[in-house]
Amino acid sequence: MSAPTPLADIEAEAGRVLAGLTERGLAVRLIGGLAVARHRHREVPQPLRRGYGDIDLVVHPKEGKAFRAALADLGYVPNVRFNNMRGDRRMLFTDEANDRKLDVFVGGFQMCHSLDLADRLRLHPATLSPADLLLTKLQVVEVNVKDLTDALTILLTHEVAAPDVPADGDCDHVSADRLVQVTSGDWGWYTTFTDNLARLPALAADLLAPPDAETATARAGAIADRLAAAPKSFRWRARAAVGRRIPWYELPDEIGGPIGAARP
Repeated sequence: MSAPTPLADIEAEAGRVLAGLTERGLAVRLIGGLAVARHRHREVPQPLRRGYGDIDLVVHPKEGKAFRAALADLGYVPNVRFNNMRGDRRMLFTDEANDRKLDVFVGGFQMCHSLDLADRLRLHPATLSPADLLLTKLQVVEVNVKDLTDALTILLTHEVAAPDVPADGDCDHVSADRLVQVTSGDWGWYTTFTDNLARLPALAADLLAPPDAETATARAGAIADRLAAAPKSFRWRARAAVGRRIPWYELPDEIGGPIGAARP
């Protein structure tokens, strides 16, 4: 029996892929813009809506072999050379019917900073947790409007609260504890994240009606205050003394061109 053809509607296809992988017991979650789109807990204003070019996933590092087999069964063609060379960190697959890429991060997400996600893939049933999604969107030094818009969508559609717990009813929120955990031990992470967080109020004023802009701005401010007040590690303080005189970030990898030019 031939493999099924992926669906043309990318959001429906993301749901089909997730369902197929979940049926096989794999710890796989959506990342990127489609993950943000799955968190539509309220009507999202038109200026925050956008199209999606690719499907992006995070898979547990111990499940790579089973994951590859499952994607073949779901109709995806592997980039064999790339996956053999770099499959311990990242894999690429193609939906040939729709000329679409499926990008897979293995165990974590890395652009300008590293985010370990191996133990966090079961906190939400379909995507990364809202806090982890926000971290992925605001960790790029040369952040683009698409990433900032997705970050703004997360803040508009989620309250900010401390606990870092599985999403269950009212627990589907941006965890301040998780943001502190990542940024209070690494000055570079803190600097990039807070630099980008500070850009959101102006974008909110440009894109949103006043009540929504005020909501998103207040939540960004609450996060900034919490991160600033959190105790910092000795490593954080030592690196802060050096400051911006030397780079505090990595440049994104390349796959036939800058990944940063086509982030999820």
